[in-house]
Amino acid sequence: MFSYLVLVYLVVHLHNAQGNAVNNEVINDKEMSLAFVVNRHGERTPSVNELSLSGEKEKLKNLTYIEGFSGLTNVGKRTAYQIGKFIRHRYGSQGFQLLSNIYHQNEISVRSTGKERTKMTAGVALAAVYPPEVAQQWDEVLGKVWQPVPYSALPLSEDYLLYFTNCKRFKDLLENVKKESIHEEFVMFNDLIPILKTQTGRNFTENPMLFLTIIQLFRSQVALGIHVPQWAKPILARLDEASILAYKLFCKTDEMKRIGGGVMLNDFISAANEIIAGKTVTKRFRLFSAHDFNVRALMDVTNITQSEQIAPDYGSLFAIELYKSKSSGQFTVLPVYLPKAGESDAQYLHFTGCENDNYCDYKHFADLTKEYLLPEKEFYKICNIKTEL
Repeated sequence: MFSYLVLVYLVVHLHNAQGNAVNNEVINDKEMSLAFVVNRHGERTPSVNELSLSGEKEKLKNLTYIEGFSGLTNVGKRTAYQIGKFIRHRYGSQGFQLLSNIYHQNEISVRSTGKERTKMTAGVALAAVYPPEVAQQWDEVLGKVWQPVPYSALPLSEDYLLYFTNCKRFKDLLENVKKESIHEEFVMFNDLIPILKTQTGRNFTENPMLFLTIIQLFRSQVALGIHVPQWAKPILARLDEASILAYKLFCKTDEMKRIGGGVMLNDFISAANEIIAGKTVTKRFRLFSAHDFNVRALMDVTNITQSEQIAPDYGSLFAIELYKSKSSGQFTVLPVYLPKAGESDAQYLHFTGCENDNYCDYKHFADLTKEYLLPEKEFYKICNIKTEL
């Protein structure tokens, strides 16, 4: 059953990205000037919401007493370490040299959401990015294998990365598309509703997001050694299909996309413009340790071709990279997607409107995405969030 669940997930979710494989060669004429990287955290235990759908509540509570609900598992920690290894290999001295082997605070900015699983993912990933060089070895034992690297996190109620939980406008928009979808996309799953009601006690027609919740529950349960329940096996593939439709509701409209990824895009464009203008820009590598919705949101606002087919897995990573041609001075932007750190190869994707080349002229890219730009202060205004920022 484990193999079947994994196979269903891999076929549907992990091989839908359309792009060219990355062999990480450094192109002699292209110098990387800036990189914004957003990753999803590693594998986690079930959330409280997922637990409400489970018939194995007590067993799950016993199995997760150390990590707690939504906590990073040991497998998740290993995945986080692989994220860091990828970053070091691509952006460090062996790759495009945005990062030094030694930690310099002016080279890197790391932002995590306030969730424990994303903060822990950031910490473990950074341990792989910066194994201590002699100059920064601060202890004869631990100091030779681990270098502390800081990251920042805003309060949950103010973080634009958590727009799906703290932005009233976004939640109102989501409720609207959910109500519409019940009578449209999800009609084909009406025959499953009585089964799900009997087995979980929940009415899935009232909230189609429950299809996503139950698939996430099964993934977490299987990882903890609990089989998919017998009643779900015959309908598992259809449940997964419904979960994909539910996931797509989070980016159903252009306004939802702008709220979700517009701030990150705006910060990238602002930094890129300063670099192109010849201004001094520090922290040219910017990492966001976040969630699947953040990975997907940045894809959506940068107009990744067929982004609607991608549901980011644990340990996935998406990057937008700015390059300067040494010969012509032209600036281009490249989208890079890593479906699963440590288990898959990274791919070059395409921006819609730049299908003929993975590298998109910067001015063209900026023009293609300008409708999604969202300054951080405007985000707080739209979302009715009170902050001192």
